[in-house]
Amino acid sequence: MGGAELRSRIRRRRPRVDRKRRQGGRTMVNSWVVPATVSAAAILAFVVWRWGGVRRMPGIVYVAHTGVLRSSRRYRTRVAQLRLAVAGIAACAALAVFSAAVIVARPSHEKVSSQRLASRDIVLCLDVSGSVIGFDSKVLATFSKMVRKFEGERVGLVIFNSSARVVFPLTDDYDMIQKELESAVSALDSGRGSSSREFSDLIAGTVNGKGSSLIGDGLVSCTHSFDYKEKDRSRTILFATDNELLGTPLFQLDEACALAKKRRIRVYGLLIDDRGYGGYRGSSGKDAPGEFSSEIGKIGGTVYEAKDSEAGERIVKKVQAQDEAELAGDVDVSIVDEPRRWPAFALVGVLGIIGLAWKFRLS
Repeated sequence: MGGAELRSRIRRRRPRVDRKRRQGGRTMVNSWVVPATVSAAAILAFVVWRWGGVRRMPGIVYVAHTGVLRSSRRYRTRVAQLRLAVAGIAACAALAVFSAAVIVARPSHEKVSSQRLASRDIVLCLDVSGSVIGFDSKVLATFSKMVRKFEGERVGLVIFNSSARVVFPLTDDYDMIQKELESAVSALDSGRGSSSREFSDLIAGTVNGKGSSLIGDGLVSCTHSFDYKEKDRSRTILFATDNELLGTPLFQLDEACALAKKRRIRVYGLLIDDRGYGGYRGSSGKDAPGEFSSEIGKIGGTVYEAKDSEAGERIVKKVQAQDEAELAGDVDVSIVDEPRRWPAFALVGVLGIIGLAWKFRLS
């Protein structure tokens, strides 16, 4: 019960989704209960303290000359124990009453869900040509951090050089995704400067064509990774490359970008600038980073530096914000109760009262 989430009420609304509320701002449904209970308890305590003194009661026989008894060590010890027990019972009662008040007040948070927001498909399209292979593991590490922030999105990974290979298709099995990404990072790290079996298995199928780093063909291959083409889903490609083309592709970068736009696929670039990272530059002589940024920008995308540690988080926020801005249908807002540890605290208070009363036989 303590950590369980109890769905209690669902209502419908149409306005633009507020990101902070979607993440779950905590509140109390009956917020007045706690201050009302504390006030009532304080008034009761004052009344007992003011008018609840020891009074003569019928049927009680008072004994005189008990000074010797009351001065004995055993008597004083017993009285101290009883006072301690009364204080303990009072504390346990306060804990039980306050915890019960919090439970009745219903601590909760709002959880917003939408079919549109849960219908994102994101494909990482990763260049594994020789000019960037030394930096690809860092790109995958960034992508792994991004996946941890996803909330129901399907994710896929496609790698390419002169041809493309699907490492794993679109899926929302995040445990499998993390394992695959970790395996790919390990393979890329082990493959630097060597011909490890793990590395060879990873890039198998990416060198079936002529040339190297065929950028446009790689992007077009990634656009084919999206299924449910007839459904209205959010589709995004994270395109990681240094844009150093070596060979003659079937599609130039501008043609591939135009095709992605036609298919309503957003493209965000992760520019792998390998200068200073142990890689090498191609001999094309063109401004590869400038062309890449220009073509991605023409179709409404944004290019980030792959070496930027915050690039992944910025992309996630931008994708989610853009989808929320385009949200046109109803969303479900659920009030989710979160009693947390308060039931356990109430139980501790009740058991404390019972235990102390039984121990000292208070009546």
